[in-house]
Amino acid sequence: METGLDYARLEVHGPALLKACGRVRGLRVLDVGCGQGYFSRLLAERRANVVGIDVSPRMIAHAKMHEEKQPLGIEYRVMDARRIGNVWTPGSFDLITACMSLDDMPRPDRVIHSAARILADEGGIAFSVVHPLSPHNSWRTDKPGIIMVRLDDYFEKGNEVVRWDMPRLKHHWSTIGFRFTISDWSRMADESGFSIERIYEPRPSLSQVSKHPELRICYETPFFLVFRLRKRQETR
Repeated sequence: METGLDYARLEVHGPALLKACGRVRGLRVLDVGCGQGYFSRLLAERRANVVGIDVSPRMIAHAKMHEEKQPLGIEYRVMDARRIGNVWTPGSFDLITACMSLDDMPRPDRVIHSAARILADEGGIAFSVVHPLSPHNSWRTDKPGIIMVRLDDYFEKGNEVVRWDMPRLKHHWSTIGFRFTISDWSRMADESGFSIERIYEPRPSLSQVSKHPELRICYETPFFLVFRLRKRQETR
């Protein structure tokens, strides 16, 4: 993010998540798993009142560094997302966002459930995750210009090692990701008292692929999934 090389976030799923948020001017927004503050800043630039939380002190330090350089009025806290229901009271926020963070958590259902407790009556959640199909795609290019996809183990649960070893990165590292199906996300929303308003599967344009060839995989198959949830009447 700091080098501008995260093309997928900057040009594909980030803009799609912002679109899913709708008009945010004047809204009280909690950005869960904010990292170095990328999405928190997008919201604040559109006049939202933003609190960003992340479990990593180093990420929050980066976020605060950006806030010092360009003050937007964002409050950042080091916090486990599962605690939000214990820290804030009902009605504290109008919108809760999570930019590619919920599927890095072993129990996102607890976070979504806690979110329902602290949202205003007309509140909602907008979040992006890795598309459940994408981690299991095996690619072959046996013929020039033809990409073949094999889907394996879609319904397998548990965690997996995610290797960040793209050629454009100076340093390579690994993280832990957690597998959830589309049905899992739907169940988590329903059991926490939310209805799904809309689902987006963001796709780069051909001009973006031409500019950043690494995005072609996102053009050929869905790689990201964005949800917009709304609290149901019975939970208000």
